[in-house]
Amino acid sequence: MPAADVQPNTQKEVDVSDATAQLVPFQYENERVRVLDIDGEPWFVLTDLCRVLGLGTPSRVRDRLAEGVSQTHTLQTSGGPQQMILVSEPGMYEVVIRSDKPEAARFRRWITAEVLPTIRRTGAYGTPALTGPELMARALVEAKQVLAAKDATIAELAPKAAYVDEFVADEDLIQFRTLANQLQIGEAALRETLIEHRWIYRVTGSRWSNSKGRKETIHQYRAFAEKKSYFRLRPLHKAPRVNGEVQQTLLLTPAGAEAVARNLARWNEDAA
Repeated sequence: MPAADVQPNTQKEVDVSDATAQLVPFQYENERVRVLDIDGEPWFVLTDLCRVLGLGTPSRVRDRLAEGVSQTHTLQTSGGPQQMILVSEPGMYEVVIRSDKPEAARFRRWITAEVLPTIRRTGAYGTPALTGPELMARALVEAKQVLAAKDATIAELAPKAAYVDEFVADEDLIQFRTLANQLQIGEAALRETLIEHRWIYRVTGSRWSNSKGRKETIHQYRAFAEKKSYFRLRPLHKAPRVNGEVQQTLLLTPAGAEAVARNLARWNEDAA
């Protein structure tokens, strides 16, 4: 397989005095979280996210993120120009998923339910939203623009993301139980949802149980071909064999966990 051409994160200068780039501070409980609003799209200051979510050094967190979701910008602050690491909306989801704090799910819901919709409607957090026909007309135009931009970004980043995911380290893989806790959904319900939407499927086998003195049914999970880049299979050498073969557990890559979180919100909206 030919080597993939992976480019480093782009270092980009942004003039926050420009109308298209506005640094907006807002309060989450007792913490300040800053977001750079560029053309109505939010870029979060990674230092603030790491502080709220109890994560480590921002530069180390950035190194574990998928390609293309973070950039370093020079921002004008009261103390003069400062370099800050920013993460996009997909990057923000990936950062939240990495947090073990119980509050992470509440923080994610607050961002997605309040801050992001407000930014997209008004261009800034905390300013009055449009109403009536004017809001509907603007929303339709912006929705088309956002979808077109996201499709272009996905097409551009797909080869790089596939390369990065192919060599993701084992310690970065995420268990279904961990992701389910972050999303505040039962692990079984999460698996069933992914089965329903044809991301994964169930494989049924049997193994001998010494404690029960009989064979018992075991369920394992595999990813459909078109979603394989979001998952990894890892052998469980110490577990009893199933149908004479080593058991394998299905884990999520960071990009897969972010994609599940994003799509789960959409599926819930569609079902409402």
